Amino acid sequence: MDEVQNNRECQQAGRGGNSCKIKEICEINIMKIIFRTYKFSWIAIVIMCIVFIVNLILSRDYNLLWILLSGGGDIVDSLGVSYTTVCENFQLYRLFTYGYTQTAIWHLLANVLGLWYIGLYLEKKMGIIRFMFVYHVGLVIAGVAILGFYPDRFSCGASPAIFAYLGMLFNWLMRKRDLWKEYKAQKGFSFFLYYFVLSNFLGIHTLLFHLFGFCTGFLLGFIIKRKEEKQQMVSETAT
Repeated sequence: MDEVQNNRECQQAGRGGNSCKIKEICEINIMKIIFRTYKFSWIAIVIMCIVFIVNLILSRDYNLLWILLSGGGDIVDSLGVSYTTVCENFQLYRLFTYGYTQTAIWHLLANVLGLWYIGLYLEKKMGIIRFMFVYHVGLVIAGVAILGFYPDRFSCGASPAIFAYLGMLFNWLMRKRDLWKEYKAQKGFSFFLYYFVLSNFLGIHTLLFHLFGFCTGFLLGFIIKRKEEKQQMVSETAT
């Protein structure tokens, strides 16, 4: 509906012969469509970038070049997840905040692009509420699970949530193979192939972290329906 309205307004401006007005109206309407459709993706990405920048500003006692390339800092220490902070100090909020805390610049870029590209497809298909739900459930379950295997490790990053989305998408593609062509045509498909493979070569800890997120999303895929599927069920019930 938003895309149709955008086209109508652009056409109306075109009849008036004002090219500048056409461009302005179209650009404004396109931004409105993006923010309405991909709200949580944008919000999460902005939060990640703010946390990363604030971490650099507040970590003056650290080597900033080292933080940029390998991670660390005061904010990371305050928001990351570990066995001591969660199970002994009962700082349960960390099971959510670690997903918005990226340690190094390459970590931030990879997860920002990953969330952006997966959001282009899934947030539109699921709606913002379900999209947010999967993100945070993936974080919590993967975060709790990794503490049992690596109690001495300190973990950060949005990748468990992104892998939860990939697990749910894999569930949908497995049960309805027609979606494969649809997703393959989306922006970022090639990026996700590299993301899925290369990110799991960072060590067993990272591989398990991603696996827990992926399995969580895969199981949620049996519960959470696509918008089209849900509308079809409603219409069948009504008839």
